[in-house]
This record gives sequence, C-alpha cells and structure tokens, in this order.
Amino acid sequence: MKLYSRPLSPYSSIVRALAYIKNVPLKLIAPPPGFPIPEAFRAISPLNRIPVLITGSGETIVESVVIAEYLEERFPEPALLPNDSKDRALVRMFARITDLDVLAPMMKLFELYFVPQRNEAEIKAQFTRLHHGLAAIEARMAHGPFALGDDISFADAWLTPTRFVFNNFRTTIGRPDLLDAYPKFDAYEQIALQHPALSRVWGEMTDGLKIFLSELEMGAA
Repeated sequence: MKLYSRPLSPYSSIVRALAYIKNVPLKLIAPPPGFPIPEAFRAISPLNRIPVLITGSGETIVESVVIAEYLEERFPEPALLPNDSKDRALVRMFARITDLDVLAPMMKLFELYFVPQRNEAEIKAQFTRLHHGLAAIEARMAHGPFALGDDISFADAWLTPTRFVFNNFRTTIGRPDLLDAYPKFDAYEQIALQHPALSRVWGEMTDGLKIFLSELEMGAA
C-alpha cells in the first residue's frame, strides 16, 4: 500500500500514527510540492488534498477518518477500537471532537493570522470554538498512560499531531499560556513521546516543521 503524505500535515500524521501502531506495510510518497497542492494531483486525489491511501488492489481512499476505519478493519491487531459498542462510540466521538472542534479551528486560526488584514471577529469566533473543543477533550481525557486510559486507541492517533501543532501555534500567536486551562491536554506531549509509534510521528512532524520554517525564511529573504 502507498500513502501520499507530508510529514507536517496533521491529517496525514493521524494515518501514519495508526499505520505505525499496527505495523502496516506502507510506502510513503510525497505529493507534488507547493501550497496548495498543484491541480495535477487531482488525477490521484479527486479532492486535491492529503492523505491519500492507495490499497494493494489499487483502490484510492481519501479522508483521514475513512482511511483510519479501513486500516482498523484491514489490520485488526492491535485493535484501536474497543469491543463494546458504547466504548467504540466514545473513542470515535473523542477523535471527531479533536478533529472538528480543536484541530480544524486551530488550522483556521493559522490562516487568519497570516493575512495582511485580520478579521478580528472571525478570529474571536474561532477561538471560542477552539476553547469549547479543548474543554470537551480535557473533560474526557485520562491521566495516562494513553489519551483515554490504559489502552492505545484512535484517540491517541488524533491527539498526537493535534497536540504537536499547538507548540508552534502558541509561539506564532504569542499565547504561551493558551493551554494553562487544559493541563491533561498540555501534558499529553510527554505521553506521545514515550510511545515508539507516536514519538516517531512527533519526530517526523518536528523535522517537517524545521523544513517549513526554513522555506518561509528563504521566501522572505
């Protein structure tokens, strides 16, 4: 199988985390360079975004949540969703809140901060959404050893890249205190760094960020 992925992409990182935990045989392929991805990539990804999984039989699967479900069914060990239907729903809910109410508004805020004229009303609205999401995540998190307790799950695959992005995000917006009200979420960095698969993703994102920042500096020079 092949995965079109970029090291710094949080959505690609979610899929890589799942693949590494499950030891999925996966060939990583970089999409064409450029932001946004060049239109020619639509020949591979109809939505022209990553991640994109190409199965062994040649099927194309897009969207991180769909790829995650496919990998869970195709490679059931170790299981990253509980056996009980209620518990599975709770893990999926945690992942979706992380995705839609924490990661999504944070990525939107990155965009809003890098425009010549800021829309302060929209920034305020996105921060409100972000804090609601963080509060919901904080209320559901365990104190370890994983996001939701004793067992690694989808929640950890979503939380690892999301928590990573917050380090640069806080620096970018000048808010080092942003996570003070969410101590379990803030401390999750140490949990991720202690697990081989999650720390591998963290390291890849770290390297990707260094490259991205160096490219920004060269572009500004």
